[in-house]
Amino acid sequence: MTDLHIQNADTLCFDFEKEGLTDLHADYIFMAQVLLHIHDVEFVLSRLFDVLNEGGHLLIVDFNKNEKVVSDIVHNGFNQEELADVMTKIGYRGIQSKTFYNGSKIFMGQDASMFILDSRK
Repeated sequence: MTDLHIQNADTLCFDFEKEGLTDLHADYIFMAQVLLHIHDVEFVLSRLFDVLNEGGHLLIVDFNKNEKVVSDIVHNGFNQEELADVMTKIGYRGIQSKTFYNGSKIFMGQDASMFILDSRK
């Protein structure tokens, strides 16, 4: 990997559904097309909330809900308002989201759109 001289940043690989990281704390957590692979979304979002420092941000990029996508492996996207409601219940605040991309055949062979969501602890 090229050294970009980025300080105070790190990447980790682990299974948040199985492992707890009580000693890990972060100011920013980025999730790009990850949430649709998570079985228990609320559980993982709660664990991520615990990892965030006060005022920290969780940024999510994922697919909008798409009824044409049928899968036993992944969610068929997310309704932004329903996701924000779940996150508010956990304790996230300042939640903002918007659709930023529409593409042809980008989600399991279906036309789909993507959103970005920003939230704070």
